[in-house]
Amino acid sequence: MLQHIELRCQHPEEINLVQLTDTHISAEAGELLAGVNTTGTLLEVIDAVNRHEDLDLALLTGDLASDPSVEVYEKLAGIMRRLELPVYCLAGNHDDPELMERLLNSGNTSTANFLTGGTWSIILLNTHKPGTDGGCLSAAELSRLDAALERSRGRHVLVCLHHHPVSIRSPWMDSMALENGEELFQVLDQHNNVRGILWGHIHQEFSMTRNGVLLLGSPSTCVQFLPRAERAGTDDKPPAYRTLNLAADGAIRTQVHWL
Repeated sequence: MLQHIELRCQHPEEINLVQLTDTHISAEAGELLAGVNTTGTLLEVIDAVNRHEDLDLALLTGDLASDPSVEVYEKLAGIMRRLELPVYCLAGNHDDPELMERLLNSGNTSTANFLTGGTWSIILLNTHKPGTDGGCLSAAELSRLDAALERSRGRHVLVCLHHHPVSIRSPWMDSMALENGEELFQVLDQHNNVRGILWGHIHQEFSMTRNGVLLLGSPSTCVQFLPRAERAGTDDKPPAYRTLNLAADGAIRTQVHWL
């Protein structure tokens, strides 16, 4: 089902947004992921984001929790209230979509999956597949995507998900990619208004172009992974977030900000 929100943007035909991803929040304040206090780094990222004056919204693109629970999502909702923006959340492999639906639809957080503003639509997809670190788009989710693209005729479109739909040339991470990326592109290729695809999951910066569409993967607000690695390994890069300007003409201008 499409859950539609009409955005209130500072500029009439464009959207300025920030992507936060792979926050990996735990119930305990001092719990660490690969030696990093994920709550502490998220708070630092939020402080940095709040210094931007032109943002319209934030996207949280999955793995919001390390181990999903009522306590974790209530804690995350409280942290998000520090962010001076509406926040739209989608699920990753570490999340519980049902708990998110119940607990992240109050205050400034929402799990709405179809956002429109200016000359743009933003479509948020659920790639969560229970019991696995990889992702999959169900037949129902692919059908919802197609319906949202049909409703977006005359608009530019940004599609957001958690799992990467293309190889990032990192064998261990690619084993946990979106397993039906070809089906995703079969739907997208039927529409000529898709301008970008944005995801998290990979804990590193990634960019390529496919058929004129910009494909973007983003680093985490906590721990980063080594690019193009055969096996799991952490990078020494700091926490980060990505800003995107969705321009009236369909151009996407983006920057990764490292703390």
